[in-house]
Amino acid sequence: MIVLFGARALGLAAVIILSSSALQAAEPASRADAFRAADEAAGLAPTPEAVGPTCTMLPAIGEKLAGDMELAEEGHSIAIQNAAMRDALVKIRHADTGRLAASFFLPRQEAMTVEGVPDGIYRLQYAFGPALAPDCRTLTRIIRASQMPEVDELKTHVIDDDEHTEVKRSTVSYELSVTETANVKPVTIDAAAFNAE
Repeated sequence: MIVLFGARALGLAAVIILSSSALQAAEPASRADAFRAADEAAGLAPTPEAVGPTCTMLPAIGEKLAGDMELAEEGHSIAIQNAAMRDALVKIRHADTGRLAASFFLPRQEAMTVEGVPDGIYRLQYAFGPALAPDCRTLTRIIRASQMPEVDELKTHVIDDDEHTEVKRSTVSYELSVTETANVKPVTIDAAAFNAE
């Protein structure tokens, strides 16, 4: 009888230990869920498990990927600094039609200057993502897409008098960031609006 009681006690102890192990194994998943919920509440997109296929030959910084803008030898300049820890796809759109003027890949913590921009009214959009897709023109996934709240009117001014002729062009600068501390607050846009041609 003592042996039987011992076997029952041993069996009960084994059940308690197994139950305890199962509860401990479940704890990390619930902690992960809690962190995921906190990130979602803060507006942060979840990190993907796998990126999938990516661009095998990254374009050079400042290389135009798409759009109808013809860059000239002379023109306006748009300087862009990616201050984020994510790669960005930058799009310059014609403000009046929304059509894509030009797009560029800008890796994290890098800067570029687009030279030879023709006269026009433009809006700058950008999106952060894990990597460029296999087409090397889009992101594998958009984590966050934004656009600047104001448009930029780039217009060449010619000052012509008896003594000389002076041509003045514009230079605009942007810093891309995911923080809300920047002096210009970008407007969040959806992925479909960003991906439109």
